[in-house]
Amino acid sequence: MSLRLRIALLMATLAAVATIAVGAISYQTTSSRLLRAVDDSLVDATAVATARRFDERLFDSGPFDGVVVQAILKDGSVLRSNFPKQMKPNREDLKLIGRAGVTNFRSTQLGRAEYRIRSIGFEDGIIQIGRPLVEMNAVLESLRLRTLLLVTGVTLAAGALGAVVAGRVTRPLRVLTDAASEIESTGRLELADGNRLEGRDEVGRLSTAFHRMIGALARSRADQRRLVEDAGHELRTPVTSIRTGLDTLSRYPDLPADERAEIVESMRAEASELTSLVNEVVQVASGEVDDSAPEQVRIGDVVTAAAERSQRRSGRQVLVQSDDSDVIIRRGQLERAVSNLLENAVKFDQTDGPIEVTVVDGRISVLDRGPGIPIADQPLVFERFHRSATARTLPGSGLGLSMVASTARQHGGEVFVADRDGGGAVVGLTLPVVRSWDPPSV
Repeated sequence: MSLRLRIALLMATLAAVATIAVGAISYQTTSSRLLRAVDDSLVDATAVATARRFDERLFDSGPFDGVVVQAILKDGSVLRSNFPKQMKPNREDLKLIGRAGVTNFRSTQLGRAEYRIRSIGFEDGIIQIGRPLVEMNAVLESLRLRTLLLVTGVTLAAGALGAVVAGRVTRPLRVLTDAASEIESTGRLELADGNRLEGRDEVGRLSTAFHRMIGALARSRADQRRLVEDAGHELRTPVTSIRTGLDTLSRYPDLPADERAEIVESMRAEASELTSLVNEVVQVASGEVDDSAPEQVRIGDVVTAAAERSQRRSGRQVLVQSDDSDVIIRRGQLERAVSNLLENAVKFDQTDGPIEVTVVDGRISVLDRGPGIPIADQPLVFERFHRSATARTLPGSGLGLSMVASTARQHGGEVFVADRDGGGAVVGLTLPVVRSWDPPSV
């Protein structure tokens, strides 16, 4: 059952229940008032009967128009009656004999009509006066019919109104559902753009959240497509070099040993570069997921450890100057980011001078004496697979700095690049520092 139909049925049910309740109360009130009016008329007639007692005049017309009278003697026998059907006194009636002025009321069926009977006791018998309830029952029957028609009309009207209201309420939901179904069947995320719904209510917020989700999916898909395209482009170079080397070795089996060794060494270097590229592509494609919990880290400790590791690998001296800045971060991600910055500096700095690293108030700067970065390339150095003209002859995938940027963004920081005074480049990232220990909320 659709939401629209459920809302319409709910409104119709509520309207029917409310109308029936009002009708029942109205019917009960009207019935009580009409019966009280009949009883009042019988009381008036009884006053005359009390004066006439068992006289023959009791059965004359006049004040008794529209009523019937029956006189019962002390022994319970009927003295005289103009009831449409003679009615024998019941046990409650017989209790009135000898009790002057005591009365009771009851309703009973006489012939084809219902009568309201009032009995009054005397020392020598009972007088019973009745009035037919035909008019009262006709009024009540008419009221029942009108109530039934009213309940039916109100229920149908409420159902129709509920359907209209539910249609207006659920229309945005149907639009979003249709858009989601269309996206599911076609995979075209741009279809959601034509179904944007504005508003500050729950439906409007749902639409906003839906389109934000679609936007995030679209960006993720675009990043995935770009990563695949860029990775395919970057992977071709080492694969082509390895294939060329293999073809050369296969075509010229009698190559001199030194040339053969040179080709093999070149292929080994290309294979190493290919392995590094594949690892970095996998890391980027997986979103650089790190399951470790963020912790308070002294930046200088991480930078020093990364510098020592870089010195062992490259043989280049790395000088570290650090203050006591602390950050809340995943230690492994910070270590990889600093290592990538150092690897980038070592690769471009062909001098024998040391690589310098400074840490000041959460700002990590890696300084080298390489060729520097052209102004036009500086905004692009943190893009995936970007390699400047001067870097294309050097090993590397172009992914290292993009992972630095990703780490900075994940932890509320940013990256920067600038020329170094006297030549070279300054590349690094800034992270929000903590002045005292605050347990991480992530």
